[in-house]
Amino acid sequence: MITEHKIGRSLAFAIAVCAGLIAQPTMSVAQSEHSFDGSKARVNLAGKLRALTQEVGSASCRMNAGIGTEVAKAELQNAQSEFNTILKGLENGSMALGIPSAEKHRVVLKSIEKVRDAWKPIDEAVSTLVSGSPGQSRAAEIIAADNMLLLDTTMILASDMSGRYSNPQELTQADAMALNIAGRQPMLGHQIAKEVCGIVTQANASSAMENLGQSLDMYNVSLNALRDGMLDAGVNPPPNDIIRNELASVSETWQQSRQVLDAIRGGMQPSAANVEALAGVSSALMTDMDNVVTLYMLATPGQEDVYRVPLRNYAETQLSKWLENPQLIEAVKAQNEAHRSLTQADVDQLDLDWRAQRKEANKPLIDRLLGHPSSEWLRAQQAETANFVTEVFAMDNLGLNVAQSVETSDYWQGDEAKWKNTFGNGSGDIHISEVEYDESTGSYQSQVSMAIKDPATGELIGAITFGVNVQSLL
Repeated sequence: MITEHKIGRSLAFAIAVCAGLIAQPTMSVAQSEHSFDGSKARVNLAGKLRALTQEVGSASCRMNAGIGTEVAKAELQNAQSEFNTILKGLENGSMALGIPSAEKHRVVLKSIEKVRDAWKPIDEAVSTLVSGSPGQSRAAEIIAADNMLLLDTTMILASDMSGRYSNPQELTQADAMALNIAGRQPMLGHQIAKEVCGIVTQANASSAMENLGQSLDMYNVSLNALRDGMLDAGVNPPPNDIIRNELASVSETWQQSRQVLDAIRGGMQPSAANVEALAGVSSALMTDMDNVVTLYMLATPGQEDVYRVPLRNYAETQLSKWLENPQLIEAVKAQNEAHRSLTQADVDQLDLDWRAQRKEANKPLIDRLLGHPSSEWLRAQQAETANFVTEVFAMDNLGLNVAQSVETSDYWQGDEAKWKNTFGNGSGDIHISEVEYDESTGSYQSQVSMAIKDPATGELIGAITFGVNVQSLL
């Protein structure tokens, strides 16, 4: 039986909780015809709530202590918003989050209700703290006092969700174990930062010191289990070299902080600068572990649905609105008219010119397109997505670029699926590419492409491609 304020306190208990996921008797029934139920997204997002509880605790402590206040405030607001979005999606379903239907299992619903009850006073306290209204100190005290109870409820939800939604068609038990542990690491990172802040502020300093040691041990053991495997606990080694290399990178980043953390554990009094630095490392490690989770989700059964379903929904409900812009439509129609007499040889030469100009200082063709008013509009739209959309470019009826937010590697897309499977075949379908790692953003991305229609006639006139950070959808 999991009791309040105990989770995260014992390494042995944590391993037992993870191992218990394998023994859960209540699994999704393997059906002869499997239908997508958002298993991976549900398990991943339920696990993410754990990290958000400790991010809230860490940011609240720093904000109340005046340590990196503006950064802590922004972190607190983002964590609050994300917590509410995920909790609502887990209960009611959200195609944008990859959850196709509302939760219907009684045990999971009961766990969600307990999380909501534990979150309510903290949610209200966070709003008070970030608003600058009276009672900020009291709000910080509420967050600190109720933080571990909230963590306990999210841990139970993550366990119940993993047990309910493990299935061989989309998420095996071993995969659920790896996702559970990988998803727990960001929680531990923020928990460590919170505990160091507690030592600095003398808020329950003795218990914070004890908890810090246990959190450090758990982080080390869990990271080693993910990196090397721990078969006795049901953790397999990384399934491929990409995940293995990502975990090696996480381990390297972690080791850089170990010296100061071990010194604090040994009795060194941490400084405000230590707290601020560790909070930054925790955020960086959270991004790295999100990459690991993404890789696990994409390396296991059901990888197609896990990003294609929410990405298609996002394209249909949000990105499709970009295609209604009159300026963009007129730009495509104007270029179709201007290029009406081009031969394939002309198109090929234009593409060669583009590629050549990319290596030169003088880039008349590229500069003309990037400076087009529609390109400027696309860049403004992209900026409003906070880099969720990483690039966007529109194409005419030959597959030549019309407008674009960034410089593309080529000018002609007519020989690629993004154009051929949307406009080229006359279907008007949505095309979603495989996921690839983008070094410029440090995230995993997919391209979603759609046909552009003339609103007056319904005629297909071109196509548009969006680069999307899929990690925001997983």
